[in-house]
Amino acid sequence: MKMKKKLASVLTVIMLACSLPWQAQAAAPIVSNKPHKAPVATPPAVSEAQPVKAVPEPAAVKADTAAKPAAEVKVPKQAKPEKKAKKAAAKKSKKTKEKQSKVQVQQSNWRLKVAQQKLQVLGFSDERPSGRMTEATSTALKSFQKQHKLKADGELNDATYKKLTWEAFAKEGIPKVKGKEIVSRAAKYKGVPYVFGGTTTKGFDCSGYVQYVFKDCKAKLPRLADEQALQGIFVTQKQLRPGDLVFFTTYAAGASHVGIYAGDGQFWSASSSKGVILSSLKDDYWKQRYYGARRVLITNGEVYK
Repeated sequence: MKMKKKLASVLTVIMLACSLPWQAQAAAPIVSNKPHKAPVATPPAVSEAQPVKAVPEPAAVKADTAAKPAAEVKVPKQAKPEKKAKKAAAKKSKKTKEKQSKVQVQQSNWRLKVAQQKLQVLGFSDERPSGRMTEATSTALKSFQKQHKLKADGELNDATYKKLTWEAFAKEGIPKVKGKEIVSRAAKYKGVPYVFGGTTTKGFDCSGYVQYVFKDCKAKLPRLADEQALQGIFVTQKQLRPGDLVFFTTYAAGASHVGIYAGDGQFWSASSSKGVILSSLKDDYWKQRYYGARRVLITNGEVYK
């Protein structure tokens, strides 16, 4: 029995020893003697009919061109209809005020220019009339105001303007001749026929007739109606006195017809239909065409007191 056990042990050892090399060879990798080559990647085939699509850039690359977040974009507020209407009304009102202001400035400049002319006539200034208030004009106005006991502020107020125009007229107007004398001579030529451009007793036109009557009284007037309308000083219908000139707009704009006021709302003139005739200011024809009146006789008195 003991011999059999020993023999079995020896056989077992021999079998184990024989199996070890084969196990070692199975565990070890197979190594080739040929040099190793890295595998080459084969690119996929690309069809010429289907071009390669560009790969979109990452979001991070387009950060500079990306739209701003909605919270950062400022949307202009639209004005409400009521606000728009108010703005339009305010703009229109502003334009109207500017226009009115321009008109007032123009009127003021014209009035100031007339005042500067009168200051020259009266010897208070040698400044050329410009229609602009200057230091020289203000100084001249103060001197005039002091002399006539007016408020000496150097400004062209109504009282100063009225007094200034009268004093200049008193120096430039027709002296000594009385209104009644003019009216008497005017009536003397009643019935003389109307002749356009006429300046004699054979025939008168309106301004030729007035000029002739005043000349007959040794008083000088310009030839045409619109020129005569620039003489003397302005008077209202209530201020009219015999010998004042009355003007009408007839065949042309402005002062195109002239007559001599005779008193009681009547005037003498050379009418185109009836020649020299006495007419009434209340007649519909003349009432509708009344243009204004001027005082050219100093003896008729100061208009503004």
